[in-house]
Amino acid sequence: MHVKVPASIANLGPGFDVLAMAVDLWLEVEAEPAGRPDWEFEGEGAELLRGAPNPLSGLPMQGWVRNAIPVGVGLGSSAAARVAAATLGGSEDPIGEAGREEGHYDNVAAAVVGGVVAVVGDEVQRLPIPDLELAVLLAADPLSTEAARAALPAQVERADAVFNLARVASLVHLLHNRDWHRLNVALEDRLHQPQRIPLYPWVEAVMEAAGEAGAYGSALAGAGPSVVAFCERHLGLEVAEAMTQAAPAGGRGIVTRVTPHGLEAW
Repeated sequence: MHVKVPASIANLGPGFDVLAMAVDLWLEVEAEPAGRPDWEFEGEGAELLRGAPNPLSGLPMQGWVRNAIPVGVGLGSSAAARVAAATLGGSEDPIGEAGREEGHYDNVAAAVVGGVVAVVGDEVQRLPIPDLELAVLLAADPLSTEAARAALPAQVERADAVFNLARVASLVHLLHNRDWHRLNVALEDRLHQPQRIPLYPWVEAVMEAAGEAGAYGSALAGAGPSVVAFCERHLGLEVAEAMTQAAPAGGRGIVTRVTPHGLEAW
């Protein structure tokens, strides 16, 4: 059996645990049933995946994993692995199964469906795909989602909730009308980014560098510490280079896009 699952970036600024997009970086798995787990890993995070338990390593299968999704830096690597494991295990509901394991459904929904999605209760609603490049600053050091969530308060101020509601409405509107010059405001957030940025304070300089290089707007990639910037086509490389220069040593910039394709299995 072959399985391909894309990376994903959640939240998109104000859409905490609701909005996400599939990104054109892929986890590929080829496997067959076996008496005991026997896996070969290559690509991003291969040494970590070989040496630590992960959603695939416990499956009673033998197979090969090629991973192009950076691990632990906000690009949905764990969601992709859980979706792949659920699919290999024969699940008829990979979003539900992988989402329960993740503890939230935004990344897994984007990974299964592709494109840009909103998770509304039990429904996954598709949104228009932006015709933009994504410049992504990949952080040198991973941070667990659990650590990033621990930084969040149990309750939020009403004014902050209203602020985010307005930005989510604006962001969804912009995905339809493509007035990208307003994107910077639509990506503003008060519910999770201000609380998480102290964990990696260099992020503010990276976001500022992205804007100065011409990006329409930027946000934490999921829980961070990576940063994603939305750019006009053919500008992504310049923005990624500016972000890299503003980041600590070891960070690296890449250029990618939203992929309309999600989970593939055959």
